[in-house]
Formats: sequence, structure tokens, C-alpha cells
Amino acid sequence: MTNIAAAARKRAPIFLATAFAFLPLVEPAQAQKAGGSITVGLELDVPGFDPLKVGVYDAAALTPAAAIFDTLTYLDDKGEPQPRLALSWTHSDDFKTWTFKLRPGVKFHDGTPFNAEAYKANFDRQKDPANKCRCAFYIAAVNNVQAPDELTVVYNLNDPSVNYPTLVSYPHQNAAVHSPTAWKTRGDDYNRNPVGTGPYILKSWTAGDRMVLERNPDYWDKDKIFLDRIILKPLPDAQSRFASLQSGEADLIWDDEYDPDNLQKAQKNPKLTVHSYTGSGAQVYAFNTKAPPFDDVRVRQALVMAIDRKKMSQAVTNGLAKPATNPYGDGSWVKCKDDGALPLDVAKAKALIQEYGKPVEFKMVVTATPRGRIIGQVLQQFWKNVGASMELDQVDQATIPPRGFMRQFQLLPWRIVDLADPDPQMFANFHTGSPVALANYSNPELDKLLEHARVTAEIDKRIEDYCAATRVINKEAIWFWTFQNTYYAVSSANIKGLPKMYSGMIDVSRVWKE
Repeated sequence: MTNIAAAARKRAPIFLATAFAFLPLVEPAQAQKAGGSITVGLELDVPGFDPLKVGVYDAAALTPAAAIFDTLTYLDDKGEPQPRLALSWTHSDDFKTWTFKLRPGVKFHDGTPFNAEAYKANFDRQKDPANKCRCAFYIAAVNNVQAPDELTVVYNLNDPSVNYPTLVSYPHQNAAVHSPTAWKTRGDDYNRNPVGTGPYILKSWTAGDRMVLERNPDYWDKDKIFLDRIILKPLPDAQSRFASLQSGEADLIWDDEYDPDNLQKAQKNPKLTVHSYTGSGAQVYAFNTKAPPFDDVRVRQALVMAIDRKKMSQAVTNGLAKPATNPYGDGSWVKCKDDGALPLDVAKAKALIQEYGKPVEFKMVVTATPRGRIIGQVLQQFWKNVGASMELDQVDQATIPPRGFMRQFQLLPWRIVDLADPDPQMFANFHTGSPVALANYSNPELDKLLEHARVTAEIDKRIEDYCAATRVINKEAIWFWTFQNTYYAVSSANIKGLPKMYSGMIDVSRVWKE
């Protein structure tokens, strides 16, 4: 690794934890206790693990994926990439080639050797246009992966990436490593019979009821694995999920800020622990700048200046949701002294709409869920106060991405997810010509800042670029941000060793019961 990149990494950890009025995730060293089992309440049933079938892993799938699969790296408590299936890595001077040296002697659960060919086979299967995997979109920046010898994997990227090892650090659909033997022999059945190299092996799975994982006796790092068994149960109803924790039926549950009453109850209960982590990224909305009335910057600015994020947080989350004015969040190493956020200014918003001189009427896409509706209704009221009329366009969540890609919207909800480096999403969301540049907006100044940030190793210069880019985005009001990405889990107090929930992943694979 070049000295400049190493120095940059020392100066700026990838993630920073933030206190959120709850217990921190970092605990003092304690004696780990082997044995026992835990039951985890997930928010959704897991649709499967074959990327070709499911496309993208949601938060519920990441919990079992973290136990069944390994990745090349993982993020430590400081957000630095550390060895897992890869022992070390180096990069070319232009950051377009990354070479990973693999851990020898690792086997998949079915006995297949883990090596560079197996890793390359995973990548090639996802990238192959004939497979039409929705997951391929997320590795579009990778030209190819090569396996020059048994224990060397080489990533050849289309564009520079100065932090690439952090992007293969958790078992999302592209980074979880599957046994090629298993997917070839099981065919369509592989989706529900996943085989990885991870610390736990899938023993049984009853759809809609439970998934049982048992300790892998041959795991390469078995001294760091303590539980005998992990049971995962889908519990979509928030009240039922919390009741299962209170009754002892579950030991740990997923939760979020839209369930504030239970989070605040749990905080006061000495038998429970609330774990929280504020990552990078934010909940955001994109204006289609080519569709009236949002082809006029005055209208976009007026709507943003009408939003009272504190009131919105109080209305929908009892004040738990943390307001966001940029896409980076407390968990990012990008800290902007000035992000150019438009102020809350109802009088100015009214004046801009009057200056526009035509009725401001539009539809906003929301999910057809209680949460989607209440957020939409709160925004509707803010905008009504300044003379704008918004109608809710309620849709199934699965239809939002295609609507976005086809630009079939006036105003659309989105999320900048919690990644260790802003480049993949900032470039995708805001660079001219990108399929995910939803706002239909093109600005040479913005393009130049994003291009420079991705080829610069010095963290300070990258921060300058990203803060300048955000000032352009905020001034032009092409997207607006509502809340930061904050993640929650609630457990019984005897569950120890839960790591930070990077990317919203609740990883119980290395916890223990006190």
C-alpha cells in the first residue's frame, strides 16, 4: 500500500460511533463464555441467499448472512478494514487495481476448498449478463476479477477507489462468498440451502417460522465463536417482536426509530440493553428536475426551506430521528463545517412560490405503509403551509427503484446507505449520465468535484471535494435529506459482544451469553 494512503487512513477512521442517548456498542473487555443458543427476532422473513434469485440482501438477510458467510475483510471498532478471508491487500498507484492475498486452508461447509478460483467464480456468476442478476448493478464499477494463483485475487476497477477493502467488508449480496459446488449441484434449491465458509452452518429453515444455524466445528477462527446455535425468527409486527423479547422468547430483536415507545421503554428496563449506531448516509428525496414544477429551482428551494426536521422527527419518531442536512452522517469521516444547507424559512419559502407565479401541485411517491403515509402527511402539511399542494402516490416498496431508474416520478424517496466510503454512491447519485442520478440534473462543477474526489488519496482534499459537492446539491436543491441512518437492536442484558451495526447489520455470529 502506498505511504500516502496509509497516512490518510491513519488520519481519518472510516466510521465514527455516535452516542444516541443509549448504551454504546463498545463494551469493556469481558470473559467470553462458550455454549448456549440465542433467538433473534428479525423484522422480515428472509427471501433467500442466492444473489441471482434475490438480487439484494435486505437488513433481515444480513444477520444470517454474517453467520453463514465470510467476506474478504471486516471493519473493526474504528472502522478500519481488517483481514478475514483476505490476509493482506495492496493497490496500484492509480487505485484501479487491488490485489488480495487469501487465507490458506479454508473450506466451505460442503468441503469445497475456498481459493481464488472459487472467489472469482462468485464474481463472474453475478457479473455475467446472461444471468440477469439485479446484483450486477452494484459491481458495475468492477471491470473483472482475476485469480492469477490459488491464493491471489485481483480486482480490476473501471475507476479509482481509494478505500476498496472497506467495500467488501460485510456480507451483502456481492461480497458474501458462496460455494460454487453448492450452487451448481443444487440449482434452484440453492437459494434456501446456502453454503459459505462462515462460523455457522444452516441446519433447518421453515419459511415464515424459523431458521436454525449451528456452530461450524471446522471454522478457521473457531476460538472466537461462542454460541452453539442461533435461531432466527421473522417477527414483522413491532409489538409482537418487542413482546417476544420481554417474555424471553427472543434474546435480541431488530428495531428502529419508528418504534420509539418500545425503544424508550427498553432503555428504562435494567434487564434489557438498547444498542444503537449512527452510520453514514441518510434518508433522502430526489426531485425530478426535468418535470414541472421542479424544473424551476425556486420551487425546489421553497419546499426544502419549508421542512422543519425537528418537528418532523418529533411527529414520526418521538424525536429519536436525527436531522440530516447532507449525505454523510455522523458515522462518516466526511465532516463539513459548511454544507450549504438551506435554512428553515417559511416566509422565504412562501415568497419563492409567489415569485414562481403558478400553482405548485405535484405527486410524491411514498411506500404504502403506515410509516410511508405518516412521513408523507407530515411533509404534505409543511408544504401546504407555504402554498404548495402535494398528493401522495402510494406504491409497494419494490416498485420504487424501477420508478426511479425510469424517472417516472416528480418526487421520490431514496436512501444513501451506510458505506465506508462516500464515492460509490455520491458518484452514482450525482454524476452526469449515471443511471442512479435520479434528479435528471447535470452540472460540470459537480462532476469535476466528484471525479477529483475518487482519484485523490489525501483525506483532507477528499473532504473538501465532498463538502463542496454538497454545497452545490443543497443550493440547487436537487435532493433533500431528512434523517441520518441510525440503527437499533434491543437485547436481554446478558447478550455481550455485539459489534457496531455498520450498514445496519446486526451480526450475532461472535456474541456470547453471560
